[in-house]
Amino acid sequence: MKYTITDFRKDYATENQCLDRLFQLKYGKLEACPSCGVINAKFKRVPKRRSYWCTECNHQLYPTAGTVFEKTTTPLTHWFYAIFLFTTTRNGVAAKELERQLGVTYKTAWRMAKQIRLLMSNGPVEMLKGEVMIDETFIGGQEKFKHRHKRSNVDGYMKRIPVFGMMEKGTNKMITKVMKVEEIKAAHLRPIITKSIDKDSIVVTDLFRGYMGLDKEFKQHETINHAQEEYVSKNGFTTNNIEGFWSSLKRMIRGTHIHVSEKYLPLYVNETAFRYMNKDKVDTMFNLILKKVS
Repeated sequence: MKYTITDFRKDYATENQCLDRLFQLKYGKLEACPSCGVINAKFKRVPKRRSYWCTECNHQLYPTAGTVFEKTTTPLTHWFYAIFLFTTTRNGVAAKELERQLGVTYKTAWRMAKQIRLLMSNGPVEMLKGEVMIDETFIGGQEKFKHRHKRSNVDGYMKRIPVFGMMEKGTNKMITKVMKVEEIKAAHLRPIITKSIDKDSIVVTDLFRGYMGLDKEFKQHETINHAQEEYVSKNGFTTNNIEGFWSSLKRMIRGTHIHVSEKYLPLYVNETAFRYMNKDKVDTMFNLILKKVS
């Protein structure tokens, strides 16, 4: 069952409802008061404060402590709605959109968006196995499309930012890494690949020279010849899934954000990866992020 805006408004219409949810996530399994030690102690909401007090010893617990909400003066209802927007969109949410919808300053909206993207980071991913697709892409415009005075002295794609990725077929589990142009070669890619993928896996790549020799590291290495417009090998292997992920990333950047700086690009890549890996869990994606908050 999908989690709709109607469900959201019912569950998180007030500040207290948001705070109660955070308390439940953070202290739901609390067996005793951490101060007096009373088993199954009752905690009540402190009026006009983001805290709960123990009815036995008056010790207070703050659900927002140690979270992105700890020192914020922005209402929790705004934060929860912003998280809801991030989990229901396909192409991301711009800070200007948050500014318009929440009625906050652009500085506040940008900070909120940044913190939510940090929460959407997948963190360490288990070693990939089975059939794993490997590919790379480049983010950014070509030099020839810039105004003459803004062009660099290097040719073509040298100013574009490479992003490397590996995706496990069937589960969509993936590992991504924003790299430097000089790192897109076998010497840098091989250690990342061998560290992240199980030796008994089948790896599928295009004919990029940086992937040569992977047949010696893994059970099988299948290649796709894109130069000859081959998208599925004779044996039925393809890299279409990870290429679809690159398309989602570029669509978000070009359509929603227009431009992303190299410094913050990893956040946008992680955001897209989180959304892609959980695309079949749209109804629970909101709760996944809330659990990370707590």
